Amino acid sequence: MIRTLAEGEPFRCAGNLFQMLLPRDEGECCEVVLETLGPGHSTPPNQHATFVQIYFILRGEAKVTIGGETRTVRAPAVAFIPKDTNHFVSNESSGDAVEYVYISIWPEGIPAREKDGGWREVYARMIQEYSDRGYPAERDGDGGGREDLRPQDHSRR
Repeated sequence: MIRTLAEGEPFRCAGNLFQMLLPRDEGECCEVVLETLGPGHSTPPNQHATFVQIYFILRGEAKVTIGGETRTVRAPAVAFIPKDTNHFVSNESSGDAVEYVYISIWPEGIPAREKDGGWREVYARMIQEYSDRGYPAERDGDGGGREDLRPQDHSRR
């Protein structure tokens, strides 16, 4: 399976733009998602008991926190998130979006509860959980349709 970043299915979660590139339904042991954080946005702090993640920061300057380590990095950059480790990403700029691909890898395979109903159902539950924690899918002033939040075409790199 080969896809460009522009071929992902878009959705919003916690005020950020996502594009599902390779859903867990197809990958069977992994998932690949492009995420775009507008200026002043962040991801909710979270951790995962069953999978590790790898971030490839493609655009912008991101403040990445993994466990007790926080570092501001400019694209291109990479980060590794072990299982059961609190983490989040922030875009503290006033004008540029941060864009990164995250790869979730289930070394022992994807548990049924994390794939039942397909990726859309799993993310619907996650979107609701984040909304309940104060991170609604859409936020006032989140730049929902702004050009600078649209994923960039990286196919020529």
